Amino acid sequence: MHERNPYRDNVDFRLLAEAYPPLRPFVVSTSKGTPGIDFKNAEAQRELTQALLHRDFGLEMHSLPNDRLCPPIPNRLDYVLWIQDIVDEVAELDSGAPSVLGIDVGTGASAIYTLLACRLRSNWKMIGTDIDKNSFASAEKNVTANRLQEQITLHLSKPDERIFTPIFENPDKRFSFTMCNPPFYSTFSEAVNSPVIKEFDSFAVCTGAEVEMVTEGGEVGFVRRMILESKELKERCRWYTSLLGKSSSVPPLIEALKEQKVNNYGITELVQSHTKRWVILWSYGDIRLPDVSLMPTFERALRRFHAPAE
Repeated sequence: MHERNPYRDNVDFRLLAEAYPPLRPFVVSTSKGTPGIDFKNAEAQRELTQALLHRDFGLEMHSLPNDRLCPPIPNRLDYVLWIQDIVDEVAELDSGAPSVLGIDVGTGASAIYTLLACRLRSNWKMIGTDIDKNSFASAEKNVTANRLQEQITLHLSKPDERIFTPIFENPDKRFSFTMCNPPFYSTFSEAVNSPVIKEFDSFAVCTGAEVEMVTEGGEVGFVRRMILESKELKERCRWYTSLLGKSSSVPPLIEALKEQKVNNYGITELVQSHTKRWVILWSYGDIRLPDVSLMPTFERALRRFHAPAE
């Protein structure tokens, strides 16, 4: 977990419930006699998410549908903090870097990445995209409820349009980064039988809809499409990034970058409790991130995929 993540230490659920009373009915006593939460209870998960956002970020989640993913805040925060690191690294190396403008591809019903990014950095602006009308409507409610319309713009994507349409449609703007938590799977049956969903079965409940978990070609196919689009956009965006749910997705995506002659890329690993995710990033610029920005926790087995410095 990121060194600035306040959830590196265990959450005191009793104190959290005192700060956010709606959580109280869901605080239970664990086998060790300490306060805890039943993570297999979807309602308890939603209240926990809202409690952490309310107490720690002053954010209100006015819309969190039962049939859409409930974002685990420690996990989502880790990705945002890592994005902060690479943005700050570039700012130190390039004094002429523009103001920060990022895109969250597939922002979801909660719009969690855009909310956290803009709450933590008041000078950041974000565009959140989503293809699902129900998720888009829910995201709008959350952005409006937190009065972040000046920082966050939402874009309803059409099924046949390009992933990075907001970048293509704004040729005069230079984007700082893209971020994405893509659908992991190519079919719903793959999702149901996957180790990632079974991981949820062991420790928590997964409330995600098919539109959030399934896409043609799975996460590899989705990120490949982003790589091809980025080849057209080049330096109109400083850093292209995406979360990955499976380590097996890393090799084919590195090969896809090599096929497109992209030699400025890297991999990092995000670990939170029982959950492990990876982030791939690439750039067409000259600035390369130092190894520390790619976090030293990423697996030794993946080190051979880190592009060598030139």
